Amino acid sequence: MKTQVALTILIVFLLSACAPGQAFGPTITPSPTITNTPSPVPTSTSTLTPEPTSTPTLTPTPEPICHPNASVGDREDEDIPAHLDLLNVSSTLDGTELTVVFTVRDIPEEITINDENLKEGYYEIAWGVAIDADNNPDTGGKGFLRETGYGYEYALQGFNIKFGNQQSGKLQDLIKGNNVKVWQLNEDNSSRTIGNATIDVNEEEKTITLKGNIDGITEDSYLHFFTFYGVNGFFMDEICQR
Repeated sequence: MKTQVALTILIVFLLSACAPGQAFGPTITPSPTITNTPSPVPTSTSTLTPEPTSTPTLTPTPEPICHPNASVGDREDEDIPAHLDLLNVSSTLDGTELTVVFTVRDIPEEITINDENLKEGYYEIAWGVAIDADNNPDTGGKGFLRETGYGYEYALQGFNIKFGNQQSGKLQDLIKGNNVKVWQLNEDNSSRTIGNATIDVNEEEKTITLKGNIDGITEDSYLHFFTFYGVNGFFMDEICQR
């Protein structure tokens, strides 16, 4: 009986030593729950730099230099006879002597003057330059032949006015002597010859060169180049027309 009482007391003692709700044995503390939070993945943002827009630069066509000691060009025009189609004109000035070189599309072996279809005394053909010696458009006369332009005091030209029968031959042989002159142009639009000039034709280089003395001409004088043909109507090829 004592043994049973002692055993009962021991059991009560052991139970009193345990935490409430705790069975025999050590207290087990549950392990904490580990939550794995994924590291943020950096977002790669591409910054697009726009390419510069290429804007073409338009270079304006330069104005022709219409003064002595310069060169000026022109486009081909197949509607004009080749020996009257101006492609380039250059000029040089030595004192008062003006030299003008016309480069044309071609020079045929023969040309015809005093065409039978043209009336006597009419202008037929010409290569020339009208000259505004003082570079003042308010003085001088209108442009030569067809009165294109204004303000010119002189003209230097190789030409033909119909007199006599039709004839054919080399340009150099037909346009010479009295057919190469310096003219004075007046404000009343009258004109008169005041001096002789020269012409030189180079068929290989396709050039026609006029040379004459021009009173009062300077490097600042204005030059208007032209060719003319007056059979069955007329046409002109012009560079530096005002």
